[in-house]
Amino acid sequence: MPAWETYFREHHTQYLDELMDFLRIPSVSSLPEHADDIRKAAEWVAARMKTAGIRGVSILPTGGHPVVVGEWKHAGDKPTILIYGHFDTQPADPPDAWDQPPFEPVIKDECIFARGASDDKGNMLIPILAVEALLNTEGALPVNLVFMFEGQEEIGSPQIPQFIEQHKEILACDLVISADGLQWREDQPALFLGFKGICALQIDLKGPDSDLHSGIFGGAVQNPLHALVHLLDTMRSTSGCITVDGFYRNVQPVSDEDRRQIAAVPYDETYYKAQIGIDDVFGETNYTTYERAWARPTLEVNGIWG
Repeated sequence: MPAWETYFREHHTQYLDELMDFLRIPSVSSLPEHADDIRKAAEWVAARMKTAGIRGVSILPTGGHPVVVGEWKHAGDKPTILIYGHFDTQPADPPDAWDQPPFEPVIKDECIFARGASDDKGNMLIPILAVEALLNTEGALPVNLVFMFEGQEEIGSPQIPQFIEQHKEILACDLVISADGLQWREDQPALFLGFKGICALQIDLKGPDSDLHSGIFGGAVQNPLHALVHLLDTMRSTSGCITVDGFYRNVQPVSDEDRRQIAAVPYDETYYKAQIGIDDVFGETNYTTYERAWARPTLEVNGIWG
């Protein structure tokens, strides 16, 4: 067994306790009342990076939620890898759907349940601990490293483009590896080479200037929610093709090589459906499930209210 793996096993309880402490910080970036918690999470990350042996650790302002940076550059002319992650979380909505308070982690069936456990606190902590294990057993790392952990990913990283522009020298690297991801299976890692971009918008429809009683006005006045549902329905065909004018204009076709590589990934449709509790898959014809999910654009409705 490699020395670093022995080190991990010897420090398993400590690392687990530290992750639980990290998860107790309610670092919800979209809610202003948690701004101090975002700062607290940044301070926790910075302190843990220093303990691991990472150099030049700083909490830098962005005009919004902060970024924590650090480095280890003692591998000479070896490549420089930037490790990215984020320490903010989504709100824990709906709160009554949780079996326990979302920021009080619990372990069930060898899994940790808490807001942010896998997106992204558990994931981003792993490379920090890996550095610590290697430095304490090997005395050095095989490559140079730069770290960038942000506190605003869950709100779209609004200040990060400008932050990167302002800190090009600190963040200069040959390759970026994101610690914000999943494993393929419990015993199988996954290397993601790219993700879909995102463009979010909100559609507001206005109707009467006050609430109307459906028993009095129903059938005589257009219901804004009905109108919105109809509008949204026109954006997608029954086969899953997006019907918005120009939506596919600059979309690159799925190449034969892409299809060959995607097809090489094992796919069990029964398992796929069972994992997410559906009766059948859905989407554009002439594409496989993985091709639709990995190589084709989509238009999704994430909420409707009124």
